[in-house]
Amino acid sequence: MKSENRFRTSRKKFFYVYLFGILVIFLYPSSDFHTKGGVYDYLFYATILGVIIVPEIKILYTDYFVGKDVIIESKGFIAKKRTTIPISSISHVVMKKSLTGALLNFGDVIVTSFTDLVITFEGINHPDKLLSKIEDMMERANKGLKT
Repeated sequence: MKSENRFRTSRKKFFYVYLFGILVIFLYPSSDFHTKGGVYDYLFYATILGVIIVPEIKILYTDYFVGKDVIIESKGFIAKKRTTIPISSISHVVMKKSLTGALLNFGDVIVTSFTDLVITFEGINHPDKLLSKIEDMMERANKGLKT
C-alpha cells in the first residue's frame, strides 16, 4: 500500500513515559539506592530499558492501513493479529484527544463496524485529518450503494 495510507503510533503518545525515564535517570545518582549498588543498579537499568523498549516495540509492531475500500490494523511482535474492516461496513468513527494530544496534535481514531469489530488508531499525528478522510470514504461508499 502507499506510504501516505500507512499510519503508526506517534512517539508523542509516550511523552509522559519518556519524561518519567529521563526524570529517573537524573534523580538516581542522588538517591540512596545509588550508593548501595549491586542489585539496585541492575533494577535501575532494567527499569530504564523497559521504559524505552516497551513503547518502541508498540510503535514498530503496530501498523494501520487505510486502503481504497478497507481499513486494516496489524499488531504483534511474536503473535500477529490482523483486523480488517471494509469501508462499507463501518458504523461510526470517533476521534479522541487528551489535553496533551490537543497541545501536541495527536490522538486516537476509533473505527467501529456493524459487526462490532473495532480498530483504534492509537496516538497518531493529525487524527482530525484521518477522521475526515475516513468520513469522506464512507460517504463515497454510501453514494455508490444508493445508485
